[in-house]
Amino acid sequence: MRWGWPPPGRVSDDVTQNDQNPPPLSDFDRRLKEAKAKLPGAGREAKGDDGRDVDRAGMAAGFRIAIELLAAIVVGGAIGWGLDRWLGTQPWLLILFFILGAAAGLMNVYRTGVELDRAAKAKRAAEQAERNRGGR
Repeated sequence: MRWGWPPPGRVSDDVTQNDQNPPPLSDFDRRLKEAKAKLPGAGREAKGDDGRDVDRAGMAAGFRIAIELLAAIVVGGAIGWGLDRWLGTQPWLLILFFILGAAAGLMNVYRTGVELDRAAKAKRAAEQAERNRGGR
């Protein structure tokens, strides 16, 4: 009996031949493009000016907003909790700073929303101006 890897009778000669003579990279590129074309929704992605998918940019903005809101609430609560422990005023400063953190987080969400809206309007205006210059 033979010991070692691969076990006898499990590897065909075709695998050994393919390992010694791999297909050219141009063949890989062609097969990759064919596979991407077969994916659902291929060719329907809307691209932003910087080349990113628009859906990804929206998801990134949503995560940014959620994290900013959560961070403001957590920081406000932590400051209130720490001051309560230090000054012995439980739970009043915790409640106060929790509310202040929530208010600060909501203000950040509002500012971010206004900023994103302004950027979207500027982008739409630039696209409209480009279409008007193009003669469409």
